[in-house]
Amino acid sequence: MLPILMAGQDFAGLAGCSALAFVLYLNTFNAGFVYDDRRAILANGDVTGARTLAGIWKNDYWGTPLADSGSHGSWRPLCVLSFRLNFLAGGLAATGYHVINVLLHCLATWLVVLVGRTLLPTRAGVLAAGALFAAHPAHTEAVAGLVGRADLAACVCYLLTYLTYQRHMRSREWSSLALTLLLALAALLCKETAITAVLLCGLCDVLRGLEQSDKYRLRSLCILSVFLFCALYCRLSLLPRPATPFAAADNPTAHEACWWTRTLTFLYLPAANFRLLLWPQVLSFDWGMEAVPRIRTLWEARNLLSAGFYGSLLAVAWRGARLRSCSPVDYAAVASISLPLLRRIGSNSCHTWLGLACNCHHQLKEEPRSVERQHSTGGTASSGSSSSVPLMGVAFLVLPFLPASNLLFHVGFVLAERVLYLPSVGYCLLFGYGFGKLWQRSKGSRMLLLCCLGVLLGAFSLRTVRRNLDWRDEEQLYRSAIPVNPPKALANLGSVLSAHGRYEEAKVALTAAIAHRPHMADAHFNLGVVHQKQLNFSSAVSSYRRAIGLRPQLAVAFLNLGTSLLSLDSQHGEADSVFRSGARLQGHGVRDRVAHEEARYACYLQLGSLYRSRNRLQEAAAVLTEALEALFRPRQEQRATLHFRLGEIYAEMQQWEEAERQQRLAMQLQPQHGAAYVTFGQTLARNSSRHAEAELWFKRALQTAPLEPSSHHYYADFLEQQDRYQEALSLRLRAAALAPKDYALHSAVADALRLLNRLVEAELWYRKAVALQPLAAHAHANLGAILQMRGIRQEAVDSYRRALQLQPGHATSRANLARMKAALDTNT
Repeated sequence: MLPILMAGQDFAGLAGCSALAFVLYLNTFNAGFVYDDRRAILANGDVTGARTLAGIWKNDYWGTPLADSGSHGSWRPLCVLSFRLNFLAGGLAATGYHVINVLLHCLATWLVVLVGRTLLPTRAGVLAAGALFAAHPAHTEAVAGLVGRADLAACVCYLLTYLTYQRHMRSREWSSLALTLLLALAALLCKETAITAVLLCGLCDVLRGLEQSDKYRLRSLCILSVFLFCALYCRLSLLPRPATPFAAADNPTAHEACWWTRTLTFLYLPAANFRLLLWPQVLSFDWGMEAVPRIRTLWEARNLLSAGFYGSLLAVAWRGARLRSCSPVDYAAVASISLPLLRRIGSNSCHTWLGLACNCHHQLKEEPRSVERQHSTGGTASSGSSSSVPLMGVAFLVLPFLPASNLLFHVGFVLAERVLYLPSVGYCLLFGYGFGKLWQRSKGSRMLLLCCLGVLLGAFSLRTVRRNLDWRDEEQLYRSAIPVNPPKALANLGSVLSAHGRYEEAKVALTAAIAHRPHMADAHFNLGVVHQKQLNFSSAVSSYRRAIGLRPQLAVAFLNLGTSLLSLDSQHGEADSVFRSGARLQGHGVRDRVAHEEARYACYLQLGSLYRSRNRLQEAAAVLTEALEALFRPRQEQRATLHFRLGEIYAEMQQWEEAERQQRLAMQLQPQHGAAYVTFGQTLARNSSRHAEAELWFKRALQTAPLEPSSHHYYADFLEQQDRYQEALSLRLRAAALAPKDYALHSAVADALRLLNRLVEAELWYRKAVALQPLAAHAHANLGAILQMRGIRQEAVDSYRRALQLQPGHATSRANLARMKAALDTNT
C-alpha cells in the first residue's frame, strides 16, 4: 500500500522517472564481468554453488571466511544470495546480473519519488528530484558494476524503511513498526552503512515531535533505539571484524604518520565526494594511491572547499531549524490537545482558548487522530511542515555517508563512487526542494526553468550513457582511469592486455605503471607473466623476485618463479626450494584467500611432480600427503587429484595396498572422474591374479567417461597385455576418432594393426601420424619400419634418413639402415 494516495499524473511522474532510469542503462545489458565482479561472482564459491548455502552467512562479500585474517569484513549475505539466485537462473551469463541491477535502480528511482512526495511541497520538485536521481552519472559504478548491487539493494531497503516508518507515524500500529525493523535489518544485510536507516527514522519522528508529543512516539523511539543498539552490538561484537589493516595503496591517508595531514585530508574527503555529485565529469573505478593527494598544510586551497562544504551543510541545517522554530501555530495540533479539556469544562469549541485565536472551528464531536495537509501543488509534508525538508535532506545526505567517510573510523578506500548511491538521495531531495521553490516563485518564467532543468538532465544523461560504455569491458574501464590513477589503471590494463595475448602493449603499460609507482608488487608480477609467455625466462625470474620482495605472501609469484626456473636447465635445484616456500605460505592477511590457496595447491603439485621425475618417490609422497593436511579447505576435486597422484606414486614404489587405498579415496571424491577408474585398473592389472577385477574397473571407466579418449586407450593397453589384439584394436580406433589430432593415439592404432599383421592399413595410419607431427623423428622411423616390412625399400630408406635429419642420434633409424646395407647420407 502506498503511503500517499496518488493521482494519475503522480503515477505518470513515477513511471517517467523509472523509465528514464531504465533507458539510460540499457547499454549495460551486453557488458561483462569487470574488475571486482570477477572475485565477488566468478571466483566466489558462495555464488557458484561450490560451497553450501550456509557459507553465505559465514563468509564475507568476496567469499572469504569472516574469521580469516585476510577477510575484508564486509558481511552482505542478502546480496550474495541474490547473486546465487542469478547463477541458478542463468549460470555465469553476465546479462542476467546486469538486468537485475538496472531493475533495482529503477525501483530505487521509484522510491525516491515516493520519498520526495512525503517531504517536498511541490510536484515539480518531486519530479526534478526523481529525474536527477535516475540520470546522475555518479551512479554508473553502482549500476553498471555488478558488485554495486550491495548499494542498490541497500538503497531500496533504506527507502522502504523510511516510507514504512512514515506510515507508522500516522497510525502507530505495531505491524508497521515491525515491518520497519524488518526492512532495516534487510538493509543492514545488504550493506553495513544502511544501519543508519534507523537513525533517519528516529530523526524524522523527533522533528515531528517538536510540534506534537505523545507517549506512542516515545515508545516507537525507544524500540528504534533498542533495535539500533542490538544491531550494532551483533555486527561489531558477535561477527568477526577485519584483523589486518587495509593496504596503504587503498587508503594512504590512513597510514599517514602526521596527525595534522590525516585530519585535513579526511575533512576534505566529504567535500571531494560532494563535488562528484555536483559535477560528475571526472569518474574513476579506483581513487586509491595518490588519486586524491594528501593535504599537508593549512594554507592549501582545498581547505577552503572543506570549509565551504561544512559551512553550507550547517547553513542549510540552521535555516531548517529556524524555519521550524518560526513556523505558525498548527491549529489542528492545538485542537487535538484542547478539545478533550474543553469537553471537561463544558465548552464546545476551541475558537478562543487561553488567548489563542484558533481558526480550525473544531467541534466536540470531532476527535481526529492525525491531520495531514495536502498542498494544492500535489506535494505532502508528512512531518507537518515543509520546513523540515532541509533538515531531512541533509540527514539523507550525511547519515548513510558517515560510516564510509573515514571520519568515524578508517575504511579501505579514499573515495568510491558507488558509496555515493544512497547519500545522493539527500542531494537529489535538496535539489528538488530548491527547484520547487524556484518553480513557485517564477510563475512567469517557468519555461526557462524547465529548459535549464532539461539541459542539466540531458548533460547528465549523455554522461551516464557514455560512462556505461567504460564499464562494458575491463580494457576500456582501465584506460578511462589513467588520468585519475595512472599506476593502478596502467597495472590493471597491462594484466588485461597480457591475458589477450597483446604482450608488447602489456609490457609498455606495466613498465609505465612501475615508473609511476615502483613498489607495486602486482605490476612486477604481471610483467613477469608477460616475460614468461614470451619465453624470456631470465627476465621473468627477475620480475618475480622483485614481486616477492615487495609482497612475501604472494604465493602465485612463487609458483611462476619456480616454473620459470625449471625452464632454465641450470636452475632445477632452486626451483625445488621455491616451490616448497610457496606451498608453505600461510597467507596471513591476504585478501583473496581462494587465489592464494589455488597457488599453494599448484606449488604442491609441481613439487611432487619434480620429485617424481627425479625418482625421489618417498619425498614426492610426503609432499602430497602434507598438501592434504596443510591446504585450507581444498575443493573436492583438488583432494581427489592429490589422492590420485599419491596412488600413482605408491604404485611405482610397489606399495600396492597403499596405492589401492589412495585410488579408492580419489574415486569416492570424484565418482564421475573416469581417469581414476583407469588408474585403479592399471594398479590392479600389475597383479596377474586380479586381471578380472582390473577389467571391471576399465569397463566402469568407459561407462563413466565414454567420450574420454584415454579411457579407451589404456583399456586397449590392458587387452594387448592379455593378447586380445582384436578387441584392443576396436578401442584404439574409438580413441583416435575421439581425438583426431592426437599423434600418440594414431600411432597406437598403427601399432595395433601391425600386431594383427594388417600391414597395409598400418602403413596408412603411420602416414597419418607423420602428417600430425612431421617434425617428430620417431614418427618417420615408425613409417620406415612398416615400409621395410612391406618391402618398399627406397621409401623406407628415405623415412629413416628424414628421421636422422631431425634427430641425428636416432638409434633405431641407424640400426635399420645398417641392416638394409644402405649408405648413410653424408649430411647425417
